Amino acid sequence: MEKAKRWAEDTQIAERLSGDVDGWYPRLGGMTRGSGFAIGPGYRFHIVDDRLFVDLSAGISIKGYKAADANVRWLQALGDRFELWTDVRYEDFSQEDFFGMGFASAEDARTSYDFDSSDIALRGVLQASPWMRVGTAVGYMRPDIGRGTDPNYPSIEELFTDADAPGLVAQPNFLHTTMYGEVDYRDLRGNPGRGGFYRASFGFWDDRTLQQFDHKRFDALALQHLPLTANRRHVLSGRLGTTYVNNETGERVPFYFLGYVGGVDTIRSYREFRFKDENAVWTGAEYKWTFHDYVSVVTFVDAGEVNANWRDIDLRGWKTGYGFGFRVHTDKQTFARLDFGTGGGEGWQIFLKLGPSF
Repeated sequence: MEKAKRWAEDTQIAERLSGDVDGWYPRLGGMTRGSGFAIGPGYRFHIVDDRLFVDLSAGISIKGYKAADANVRWLQALGDRFELWTDVRYEDFSQEDFFGMGFASAEDARTSYDFDSSDIALRGVLQASPWMRVGTAVGYMRPDIGRGTDPNYPSIEELFTDADAPGLVAQPNFLHTTMYGEVDYRDLRGNPGRGGFYRASFGFWDDRTLQQFDHKRFDALALQHLPLTANRRHVLSGRLGTTYVNNETGERVPFYFLGYVGGVDTIRSYREFRFKDENAVWTGAEYKWTFHDYVSVVTFVDAGEVNANWRDIDLRGWKTGYGFGFRVHTDKQTFARLDFGTGGGEGWQIFLKLGPSF
């Protein structure tokens, strides 16, 4: 253990993971839910008298998912409180799951599809206070849906039509604009023990090629951490999230942009993206006991619902789940989490994710 601690200090691995130092760093994750463990190289550096910051990274997961990112901060103003970024991202997710629409979708209707996309965006961020920031991003995305490669399940077009999964046959290019605000007063972002994080965003997605899929999107997430002891060895955390996606009159929302519940960040008793529809809401609570400086054990309960109509969402129809898990971390950074969830009637689900759960 002491050798590992010295290695971590010598290599500055925690600082490299959190972005506090320039140079190489291991990219952990950075894919999508359900991609499996992902890793790759990253390199960040400053140029032009430290006025220009560049962060380049790429990764591949155990399922063969691939992603690459280039993020360039090329302007700082107002005492470094305002930043202007260019973000470029490529994705190739070849085994995404689709079960059908709504809570009526059957577990044995699981299919696979390939989701590829390229996106370039201009993003402005204002740090309004030490704990609040607001921003706007304007970008252009080119999604593409192809045949799924999961050998255990049929490809999506074998069970579903374009009427069942809007956007299956043809995918438009989108001009998208999103405005967001965040309040973050957690004590440690990589391994929080007190404080909260609140985020809301609203976006317009304009179909520029097919004129069939214009829609609006609202997302909100609230996380709160309550220490039960002064040393943060016992922490109670809660979360509440929602997604609202609404098409313009005569248009449709692509199935790959729908809200969902099921998976490591919503209801851990179901597979990732298990239930999809235009409206989704979820909540959960987690108790964490840090019995060792580098390892914690947790127990949790989750619940949520999706529905085509927001007014039809009520507590009586929620899916639920519960379980336990483990966290590997330092004081400041959570490296990995392993969760075991059940209670949804579809057996045990196992999730391995890098980074904190709340």
